[in-house]
Amino acid sequence: MQPASIPFYLNWTFWTVLVALIAVVLSQIPPIHILLRKTRIDFELYSKISLNHKVGNPNLQLHIIINNVGGRKIRVKDITVSILRDGKPIVILPAQNYLQNQNDKSSLLFTTFRLSPSDEWAHIVNFFNFFNRDDEKKYRALEGEMLADFREKSSKFPEVPKRPIVIENELVTPFHEFFKRHFIWNAGEYLMEVNVITDHEPANKTMRFRFTVFESHTEQLKAITEHFKVGGGIWWDPNILTAVILDISEA
Repeated sequence: MQPASIPFYLNWTFWTVLVALIAVVLSQIPPIHILLRKTRIDFELYSKISLNHKVGNPNLQLHIIINNVGGRKIRVKDITVSILRDGKPIVILPAQNYLQNQNDKSSLLFTTFRLSPSDEWAHIVNFFNFFNRDDEKKYRALEGEMLADFREKSSKFPEVPKRPIVIENELVTPFHEFFKRHFIWNAGEYLMEVNVITDHEPANKTMRFRFTVFESHTEQLKAITEHFKVGGGIWWDPNILTAVILDISEA
């Protein structure tokens, strides 16, 4: 005669396994106080920004730190910077690329990214607009003509390969006009709106900051134009300081 089987609810092995399983499941679930949080992000900027340009086309660099302070995963779709002067919008610059590490020489393409609760994303980000189709076409044509003139003249002086070759004025003038049409970093007070856009609209966040561009900054940024006549700042880097570092304060 076989002994009677023990009911499962009296089997301590069963309850030990069940409790262990529940513990494992609960360990994978965020605490209740986190789950109850709304979907929300927060961000801050390093206290300095860098202003630059490419033949006048404005560039801006920020060190931005974004935190998911809500209770749900969230996807950051875009980051944009709006620049205003005297209350009037001047330009909107989208995030284009970023440095994976601060000392990196090359950048990574900015794409959407997800943040789990309590996650942080902190990088140096470059904001700028690419030339529109017409400007890009014109720029490439002008650059090609300038290079052709440079090669023709440099071939006449093979014995002095490092001699500065001055490009014909009619080929340089369009680059100065290009610069004047796109340059915005003139002396004055600026308001900067940083917008972090997510896949959950109520979680989007905008912060405002102020900075001042002085005459000396503008002169420094314009100094590169003196090298246009030899191709500097167009197809080669003249190795001069082409960016200014400014303090910012929250508006």
